[in-house]
Parts: sequence; C-alpha cells; structure tokens
Amino acid sequence: MRSILIHKKEPSVVCWFRAQKYTAGGTITYEGPWFRNTILNSGLDLLRLYALRPYSGANAGVTQKINVGTGTSEPSVTDTGLDAFVASTSSTYGSLGMGNSSGDVSTSDPCYQYWERTFAFAVGFLGTNTNLTELGLSRVENSNYLNRQLFRDELGDPTVIPVQTDEGLRITCRIYLYGEDAVGATTTSSFDINSVSRPCTIEQLGGDWLTSAKTYVHNVIGHINNTDAIRIATAGGSFVRPDSRSAASYTSGNFYWDVEYTWNPDTFVGDLKRINTYMMGRHAIQGYIQVVSSYNQIVLDDAITIEDTQELKLTLRRSWGRYVEGS
Repeated sequence: MRSILIHKKEPSVVCWFRAQKYTAGGTITYEGPWFRNTILNSGLDLLRLYALRPYSGANAGVTQKINVGTGTSEPSVTDTGLDAFVASTSSTYGSLGMGNSSGDVSTSDPCYQYWERTFAFAVGFLGTNTNLTELGLSRVENSNYLNRQLFRDELGDPTVIPVQTDEGLRITCRIYLYGEDAVGATTTSSFDINSVSRPCTIEQLGGDWLTSAKTYVHNVIGHINNTDAIRIATAGGSFVRPDSRSAASYTSGNFYWDVEYTWNPDTFVGDLKRINTYMMGRHAIQGYIQVVSSYNQIVLDDAITIEDTQELKLTLRRSWGRYVEGS
C-alpha cells in the first residue's frame, strides 16, 4: 500500500531588525524603529539542514552572524548576500547568548514563537567613519545568508546609519517561527492511498514547543532525518514507527522535501486508523537529541486493514517558507 501525506499548512519564518548606536560610556546616540527583513530563497534552502538558532562548530545555525554593508539595492528573494559587505559579528549584548531570550508565544491562529537576540559591534569596530545601509543574518561571515534588508526609517524608507569612530552598533533581531494551525485546531481533509481518496480529520497537537521549556529547541524545520517524523496506530493501540526511510533528492528553490517511509510486512498488522506526522524533525546537534513536539494527528474516517503479508509505504512531504501576513 502506498500513500502521500502533505501538510495542510507549512511552518514559516519571518525576522525583524532594530538598530541602536552607543558610545563607550553607554550613551545611546541613535535608536531606530523595528523593520522587517527579506527572507532569501537561498536562506530557505539552508533550513533543510540547519537550525534557526545559533550553534557553534559545523552545526552552526542560520542566525549565527549579523553582517552589515554599504549596498543600496532593494532586497530581492533571489539575493544571496549583501551588495557591499563591510563587517560581521557573532558577539551578543546583555544576557542573550547562544540560547536567545525566551521570546513570546501564541497558541492561537497564527501559532508562533519568537526569539530575540542582540548582536553588538564594539565601539570603533569600523576603524573609520562609515555610512551603513544594509544588513543580514548568516551562518558564517558574509556567506550562507538567511535574509537581507536595507536599514529603514520610521516611514519604512531606506536610511543611512552613519557610525562614527567613537560609536558602536547593536542590532536586535526578532526571529519568528510560525506553526501550522492553532494548537487543538481540527480540520477535515483527505489523502490518497493506492489512488483512492481517504477522508480524514486532522488535529494540530503538541503545543509544548511554544512554552518556555522549549525555547532552546533547534528548529530544523525542513529536515526529516530519521524514522521519528511519522508513526501509525489503530484506533486505540500503541503507535508504531516505520522500519526505514528513503529521501528524494532536494532541489534548490523548492522548499519541500519528500521522504518515503516503509513498514515491512508484519511490522504493523491491524486496522490503520491514526497517523502522526511531526511539524519539525528530530535532530542530533552537539552530541544530544531534541524533539519538537508539534504534530498533526490524522484520524481516518474508515480504518484500513493491513495484513501481516502487506508492506506499507507512506510518503511525507515536508514544506516550509517565509511567513505572509494573513496566511
């Protein structure tokens, strides 16, 4: 038996910036408004492999560095970095280190959590007076960018940030991750099994990813790296994980990834009624594993009998994107 499962709403990302200049004595010489950035296509591609939050070493997340420059072109999703790179830092201000702040949450629709982190360029970091105009977050210095934007004023117009030799620069970033639906939301849907449409009910569960206890989750939202992303059960029985997985090749610019999961004959026997698919995968980083407990529970209107001689294959499409207001 074969089927295709496609999430009804994808996880999505948006970020906001705010700039502040300061002197060695702590005097604030400029504080700008919040302004939204542009998530790049190349940045969305990175989210198949890397976290939203920063890490050290080879598993560094896509918000590891803040970069500033002097380019002036309007941002486009097809950009791959800054127009005219000047400097980069991973240093932070205050107590917002690798773990970021606890952020704010919403369990309703739209369902989200955000993390706030302040990067700090030291006083005199430029060496000479420089008029900064653009910025972006990246995995490494001036490479692997998540986003790019021009500095903006209160009216949303491009502006110049002149940084003097006796000034430093702090850039605060709010990184929002939106879930699928409100926690507990239920919708009717269907999917195909052996080319036959199967009506079902889908409930968004697992809201603990929104609590402060889950602030430090990795959020590799595009990654399905083992057999923990999906499991099946009868109406009242225990869930059974698949025996194996086979991932299709990822194509840059698609922002989705198809993975086929297989239950061998005799692995699951009975009336298939419930399927759980996880919004974000399980991933090992820096020697430990974290699980993001946010998932769809799919309940079939009519159970499907799986015999002990039958193999079951379910194809799960994991998709993700940039957040659009009202989506």
